[in-house]
Amino acid sequence: TTAAISGLVTALLALIIVITTYTVQLVYRDYYTCVNDALTKTGAVACNDQLPKPLEPLFGVKE
Repeated sequence: TTAAISGLVTALLALIIVITTYTVQLVYRDYYTCVNDALTKTGAVACNDQLPKPLEPLFGVKE
Protein backbone atom coordinates (compact mmCIF):
# COMPACT_ATOMS: atom_id res chain seq x y z
CA THR A 1 0.00 0.00 0.00
CA THR A 2 2.92 2.34 0.60
CA ALA A 3 4.03 1.93 -3.01
CA ALA A 4 0.52 2.69 -4.24
CA ILE A 5 0.30 5.86 -2.15
CA SER A 6 3.76 6.93 -3.33
CA GLY A 7 2.68 6.38 -6.93
CA LEU A 8 -0.48 8.42 -6.44
CA VAL A 9 1.44 11.28 -4.82
CA THR A 10 4.00 11.25 -7.64
CA ALA A 11 1.26 11.24 -10.28
CA LEU A 12 -0.53 14.10 -8.52
CA LEU A 13 2.68 16.16 -8.41
CA ALA A 14 3.27 15.52 -12.11
CA LEU A 15 -0.27 16.65 -12.94
CA ILE A 16 0.13 19.80 -10.86
CA ILE A 17 3.36 20.67 -12.70
CA VAL A 18 1.75 20.10 -16.12
CA ILE A 19 -1.39 22.09 -15.26
CA THR A 20 0.70 24.95 -13.86
CA THR A 21 2.88 25.04 -16.99
CA TYR A 22 -0.10 25.16 -19.34
CA THR A 23 -1.85 27.78 -17.21
CA VAL A 24 1.19 30.08 -17.26
CA GLN A 25 1.53 29.69 -21.04
CA LEU A 26 -2.18 30.39 -21.53
CA VAL A 27 -2.29 33.44 -19.24
CA TYR A 28 0.92 34.96 -20.65
CA ARG A 29 0.37 33.92 -24.28
CA ASP A 30 1.01 37.48 -25.53
CA TYR A 31 4.42 37.49 -23.85
CA TYR A 32 5.45 34.14 -25.33
CA THR A 33 4.21 35.20 -28.78
CA CYS A 34 6.20 38.43 -28.51
CA VAL A 35 9.39 36.56 -27.57
CA ASN A 36 8.95 34.01 -30.36
CA ASP A 37 8.33 36.76 -32.94
CA ALA A 38 11.24 38.96 -31.79
CA LEU A 39 14.00 39.12 -34.37
CA THR A 40 16.68 40.45 -32.03
CA LYS A 41 17.74 40.02 -28.43
CA THR A 42 16.75 43.64 -27.78
CA GLY A 43 13.29 42.93 -29.15
CA ALA A 44 12.93 39.88 -26.92
CA VAL A 45 14.04 41.85 -23.85
CA ALA A 46 11.41 44.50 -24.67
CA CYS A 47 8.77 41.77 -24.34
CA ASN A 48 9.47 41.69 -20.60
CA ASP A 49 7.16 44.71 -20.33
CA GLN A 50 4.24 42.32 -20.85
CA LEU A 51 5.08 40.38 -17.69
CA PRO A 52 4.34 41.49 -14.13
CA LYS A 53 7.53 42.75 -12.46
CA PRO A 54 7.73 39.90 -9.89
CA LEU A 55 7.71 37.31 -12.70
CA GLU A 56 10.48 38.88 -14.81
CA PRO A 57 13.30 37.06 -12.97
CA LEU A 58 11.51 33.72 -13.43
CA PHE A 59 10.16 33.91 -16.99
CA GLY A 60 11.65 37.06 -18.51
CA VAL A 61 14.37 37.26 -21.14
CA LYS A 62 17.73 38.07 -19.55
CA GLU A 63 19.72 40.98 -20.96
